[in-house]
Amino acid sequence: MTKRMTKRKGEHLKHREVKSSIIECILERNEEVPEPDIRIYLKKKHNVEDQSTINKHLHDLQKLDCIELIPPVKNGLRNKWNITTIKNLKNIRHGFSELRLNNYEKAINIILRELEYFDNSPDWLIYHVKFYLSASFFNTCIETGKRPLETAVVKLYRNSIDAPRQQRVDDLLKKCYISCTKHYPDFKAPEEEFIGVMYTLRFEPVLSSLPLIFELFKEHVPGLPEEIPLQIFQTQLSGTVEIPEKIPEEIDDEDLVKYVLNTLHLIRKQWKDFESTHDDLLFEHFLNHDILIGADSDDQLYFVKKSKENHVLPRGSTEPSQIIMKEAELADLKLASEMIFKYKQPSRFSLNTVDEIYQAVLDYYSRWQVRL
Repeated sequence: MTKRMTKRKGEHLKHREVKSSIIECILERNEEVPEPDIRIYLKKKHNVEDQSTINKHLHDLQKLDCIELIPPVKNGLRNKWNITTIKNLKNIRHGFSELRLNNYEKAINIILRELEYFDNSPDWLIYHVKFYLSASFFNTCIETGKRPLETAVVKLYRNSIDAPRQQRVDDLLKKCYISCTKHYPDFKAPEEEFIGVMYTLRFEPVLSSLPLIFELFKEHVPGLPEEIPLQIFQTQLSGTVEIPEKIPEEIDDEDLVKYVLNTLHLIRKQWKDFESTHDDLLFEHFLNHDILIGADSDDQLYFVKKSKENHVLPRGSTEPSQIIMKEAELADLKLASEMIFKYKQPSRFSLNTVDEIYQAVLDYYSRWQVRL
């Protein structure tokens, strides 16, 4: 009698509601979930307890690649289930759109790993809070992955925030390339290759190594005089001679090095400015998106506003190899502590007051050589 009553009640559940609850049960715990625990969860939530029915739901979800079976290490032990990959999250999002995945710490941690943010950097903590506050940001990261998102943010910056400077960079690169093809007959590299080398030189590891610069020119833009890579290394793109605001129709060979150096200096300055603002730009973009569709929250708006205020303060570095935090980074961690206090995530820092959380955060990152 009890079994028939249970089945009748189950028949009145919404379409895929039991499957959705199984996913919730697994997401709510950071570790693998034993199968008996899932049964207890479904019994409490839906009064569903028929083992064959539950097994069918579990294996259906496994076939959909929403959850993963963890077989027992020894005979006689129970199966465990988990959600561990971006693919799992994508399939859950497409099949169970009613679940707000960014509410779950387990799901956020999967995204953070995919984007290569690890907990030895304070950036991991800031991004955890951002993902919790914006479902659109979280969902976009599920769908695009790290590299396409990074490329899109650079494009957004160059073509919106920094459009006038980008136009000048584009004009200078074109003039420099035309001059190279005119004055050096052995130079045969395509324009895209030339531009790629110019943008590669903005990175410090390349710029600080003369052998690397020579190798870059030899492999990708052969036929140019050695004076150009030599001057790039010697000047380190600082203190270059000024060029006219109006770019001439033609750059003669005597002025070419000067124009190349100024173009590279402009590219490098643009990249440094971008690095200091791209996190704000990215999250603010998703705030604007959420405002347009009516999905924004007061806390999301507050976080963006305070972050922008914080980032006019002196900055250090939060690279995992050598974390040096100044006022801007410390203010970000204090802001994150407010959100952690309110939403209890990440759970490792969920304490009784904002001040306790903030101190715990500083204590944790002092293990990674934080210098205040």
